[in-house]
Amino acid sequence: MQTKFAAGLCLAILAVTPIRAEDLVQPRAVIDKAIQEMGGAAQLGKFKAISSKMKGDLHIQGVKVPFTGEVTTQGADQQKSFVELVIDGQKIAVVQVLNRNQGWVKINETTMDMTKDKLEETVEAAHAGWVASLVPLMNKAFKLDTIGESQVEGKAAIGIHVSYPGRRDVNLFFDKTTHLLVKTETRAKDEQTGQEVTDETFMSGYEGKEVKQALKLLIKRDGKPLLEAELSDIRPDEKLDDSVFAKP
Repeated sequence: MQTKFAAGLCLAILAVTPIRAEDLVQPRAVIDKAIQEMGGAAQLGKFKAISSKMKGDLHIQGVKVPFTGEVTTQGADQQKSFVELVIDGQKIAVVQVLNRNQGWVKINETTMDMTKDKLEETVEAAHAGWVASLVPLMNKAFKLDTIGESQVEGKAAIGIHVSYPGRRDVNLFFDKTTHLLVKTETRAKDEQTGQEVTDETFMSGYEGKEVKQALKLLIKRDGKPLLEAELSDIRPDEKLDDSVFAKP
């Protein structure tokens, strides 16, 4: 309760105090301002889970493949995604589930346990997504450092380096004018090659009255497009039952 009160007091002060340019180079000031712009800590912190539909294109071996799907996440370690696409005339449905320290992949009617490497990568990706929701960063277990200004899609952005014990570091980039999160960046392991790569997720098209959400995503791997998606039917929930993340 004391932590929530302190966070609320901080945001109340920000609401009535002009933010000077020199203040925004302080990592927590950047995060606080972004949280405020997205709807505020109280509103964002109320929802631990979020679901949305999505459609777009996957880039598979240089070929753009249309897909539709749905994704649900809860906290740092529960995630379920469903993707449907057609490759060489064959309809393929893929369900991927992470439930804390377990993970499964279902392709059409066949369900498999995730390999150790696949599970580790999925856990890291879920953690990066949790970091991008911003509210967890109010916990002092996250270490924040400024990495300076850069250009994201031709616009000035402020970069924040986020580290957390036992997890890969994540870089967050905030538009200098809107203060909204416009890019995340982290290292990953490519499933096909086993090599380390850099994954970048670009967010845009923010909408929403009480809570702003990015409705457009672009994921690049080592600078090349991997996924382009538009989100719709976004549904926040205070808490979902664990059965949502059961083995498919």
